[in-house]
Amino acid sequence: MNVKELRMSRILNPKSGRSVIIPVDHGIVMGNVEGLEDPIKVLKQLINIGIDGTLLSPGIGKISLDLFSSKDAPGRILTADIPLLSTVPGGSGEVVGHEIIADVEFALRYNFDIVKVLLPWGEREHVQMESVRVVSELANECDRWNVPIMVEPVLWGEAIPKEKRNDPKIIEHASRMALEIGADILKIPYTGDKAEFKDLVSDLKVPVFILGGPKMDNVEGVLKVAKESVEAGAKGIVFGRNVWQNPKMKDLVGALKAIVHDNAEISNTMNDFHLLR
Repeated sequence: MNVKELRMSRILNPKSGRSVIIPVDHGIVMGNVEGLEDPIKVLKQLINIGIDGTLLSPGIGKISLDLFSSKDAPGRILTADIPLLSTVPGGSGEVVGHEIIADVEFALRYNFDIVKVLLPWGEREHVQMESVRVVSELANECDRWNVPIMVEPVLWGEAIPKEKRNDPKIIEHASRMALEIGADILKIPYTGDKAEFKDLVSDLKVPVFILGGPKMDNVEGVLKVAKESVEAGAKGIVFGRNVWQNPKMKDLVGALKAIVHDNAEISNTMNDFHLLR
């Protein structure tokens, strides 16, 4: 096991080799997002439930260190960049600029295990190249310090029509390009076809985690994405809004852990964790 693999192992369940990661870094782009008004309170709840890892902004990472003092605390992933979506706080739109806000030295100083960066696609040309530069420079810096870098390619820009933003072929291209730029870990959407996704995961050769994206209509859909993706070879899930915006967060995380770590069936899990309506 090399140094990067050792760091990466800190976010993985030792028995299943998989991970249920619940990020709380959304405020860095979205501001005071619903359900995450008090991120420290949510973090405490998630740690008590027993998640495997979380994503934290630099600021929340600094003020929450004491929550991670126990030997069985979740792994910590640093969100190192900000693709600004508006010059108005809490606003949304096309990326206006992309900057690193915390370097690898910061990650090591505050004992993070992994560094995460976004790679938006479909942006205006100068912003697009800015994002490529941000990711490539951070990937090189991570290599110098043997810190794994998780890259999250996202199809946000206006050059990609909304109806194409879940296109499996574009997701495949974006994932491959993120790998080529230097990703040690990929955080990508599930494409919806288990057989095709299995081939993609196999071809990428690095650990793949599934992002949750916007809030889904029902819990069964959330569990289905988790189950099908790990059956296709994903190392785990990174679900935020679909978890902490759910009033039954504790039960939902329990169900996700059962599916990811124990290969539980969706119907049984929904019944066991009282998620049936």
